[in-house]
Amino acid sequence: MTMGKMRNYRGMLQNRILRPHLPETHWLTDAGTLRMLRAYSSVFIKPDLGSGGDGIIRVRKLSRGYEARSGPSLRIVGAGSVLRAVRTFRRSNNRYLVQKGLQIARYRGEIFDIRVYLQKPEHKWVIAGMVARVAAPHKFVTNYHQGGHAEPLQKVLLNQFKNNQAKVNACHRKIEQLSMTIAGIVGKWSSTHELGIDLALDKKGYIWILEANSHPGHRLFTQLTDRTMYRTIIENKRKMAVQIP
Repeated sequence: MTMGKMRNYRGMLQNRILRPHLPETHWLTDAGTLRMLRAYSSVFIKPDLGSGGDGIIRVRKLSRGYEARSGPSLRIVGAGSVLRAVRTFRRSNNRYLVQKGLQIARYRGEIFDIRVYLQKPEHKWVIAGMVARVAAPHKFVTNYHQGGHAEPLQKVLLNQFKNNQAKVNACHRKIEQLSMTIAGIVGKWSSTHELGIDLALDKKGYIWILEANSHPGHRLFTQLTDRTMYRTIIENKRKMAVQIP
């Protein structure tokens, strides 16, 4: 069963460890969107059951008006037309949520986030792989299907923290703590044995939880020169008798 983003968000919100790392998120309504746009410089509007970065809308403030963008389509509108612009990008059969936009850190000029791949091969969650996902030029999503590519997480974090290994190690530990906590919570209402957790660093190095996905793709890990994590994922799939596409 596919897990909705809002169900996961509300479940994680109850946990004191995760709560400070969750960007404000609500069901999409006209009044709520306008309130979020007044409060933040940008918001992201996402389908509750979407994956692969598909259907995400970004709305950000300009000096005058707003920019609404989804995929290659972009509209510049005044304040009175921003809701209409959002509606033109929405798909009528999907329920949407609106989330605070983040000032996401960049790697070589492009935004990046972190995919943590968890599996449950022997009735216990393990982290099988962690990788940085770097967006294609001028994109605001990092997904593989949207042109994003993989980079070794250690390499990207060293760049982010200016080769300060102590800060990189601390970040790694926090990523692992958050990911294992999320898996424990999601596992309470889902029978899934695989979980893809997406995290992001802001420009100050703070970790934010973007979402948890019960059907994570593993092909991203084939882009890494070191195939150790990919082989671990495949071996765990065999143990769990999960079909490998």
